[in-house]
Amino acid sequence: MKKTRLKKTAVLTLFWAALMLIVFSISASAAKGDYIVKYNENAVRLMGEQSEPFDVVSEEEMKRLAEAGLLKWYEEDGEMTLLDDMQTYNYPADKWDFPMINADAAFERGYLGQGVRVGVIDSGVNAHEDLADSLKRGHCYMENGSPTDTADEYGHGTSVAGLIAGSGKNGYIGAAPKAEIVPLKVTDGKPVAVSTVCRAIYGGIDDFNCDILNMSLGIKVESEALKEAVEHAEEQGVLLVSAVGNNGSRAKLYPAAYDSVIGVGAVDETEEIYYHSNHNESVFITAPGVNVKTLGRFSGYELKSGTSFAVPFVTAAAAVMLSIDGALTPRDIMRILSETAADKGDNGYDEYYGAGILQIGGCVTKLLNRKLRFLPETGAASQIQNLTDTDLSCRYMMAEYGENGVCTGVTACDLTIPANGTAEIEAPKENAQYGQFVFKTDKLEPLASARKSR
Repeated sequence: MKKTRLKKTAVLTLFWAALMLIVFSISASAAKGDYIVKYNENAVRLMGEQSEPFDVVSEEEMKRLAEAGLLKWYEEDGEMTLLDDMQTYNYPADKWDFPMINADAAFERGYLGQGVRVGVIDSGVNAHEDLADSLKRGHCYMENGSPTDTADEYGHGTSVAGLIAGSGKNGYIGAAPKAEIVPLKVTDGKPVAVSTVCRAIYGGIDDFNCDILNMSLGIKVESEALKEAVEHAEEQGVLLVSAVGNNGSRAKLYPAAYDSVIGVGAVDETEEIYYHSNHNESVFITAPGVNVKTLGRFSGYELKSGTSFAVPFVTAAAAVMLSIDGALTPRDIMRILSETAADKGDNGYDEYYGAGILQIGGCVTKLLNRKLRFLPETGAASQIQNLTDTDLSCRYMMAEYGENGVCTGVTACDLTIPANGTAEIEAPKENAQYGQFVFKTDKLEPLASARKSR
């Protein structure tokens, strides 16, 4: 999406700076021809109930604000679309997707997404009987929609939610049935304004405390507003999972193409790439997405196809991992998904399968077989827990960075973690991060490739 950055303007006289107070009207969504704008720090505004760091205004208002030197950037408010594809009714005799991703391993060990909140940014979620235990209060971000109306007239969001957290009361079950589903409604099935999706991202993080945001939608052009919303998610430790698209081409879709987002492609029952699934470097991993059985719009069950319906399997896998270890960061989850995926196509990463086909069982096994884990950070220190009966010694690196992002120094630190005990690591300074852990008493995998300070 074309974005215009504005040069700094001359400082207003003290007289005008003292008198200027601009009141902006806030709409719930955007009309055709509207613009997303971000204000300069010298723009004084009444905030009301708005918490997003952007606004949506008419073209005329945008021009007036730009001429007054009050905007940092502006862009046209584009449209995003849901990434479902087709619906079929020839139900298979068995549920093929769970065996492919080894979902049973999580059920056997009792890790079902307990305590994990998943925001479904979609067409809403209906109170289907198989979601009775998991569906929580959400919000509607649509223009002219009631904020509390998260019902799903289109059915897309309900089907997505079912793949994540269907309860199995009537024979159907999602891959993380104990996860909490927070419906963040942005569309009734029609293309939706980028600004509306951005509001849902900020709301899911800041208002509903979601751990994961499932986004089975996308747009073909970049957006500064969407990019900043994605960056906000990463800063807050919230994982974003998004569909790579159904064009069957190399076209990139956003937010899936952003580095911190897990882009998901689709495979069929034979482990072949779905012929509509996009293929490019935004594909992080693949999952079942052709004729997968899920919840119908109001009741019953349907078969769905599209990268939209591959995404919730990966979202569910992340919820399962967080139910094992709530201290995992989005980057930790991405690393584990990548390392445990079943490699298909070319050896190693490729632009069709990404790291390979999702393996929930591998994720569970990897986490349960760890010898160390980070504990949630408290105060000025971060703790590492030794899960073994032997003392472990390690050396880790602390890298510090200047404001320009250039490394200003690296310190090597030695640490011993007692058997079945914990050891503290001093919290890194601002603009610092932990590097790889190298263990001297045992050959272990790196605990984390990077752990930024917050």
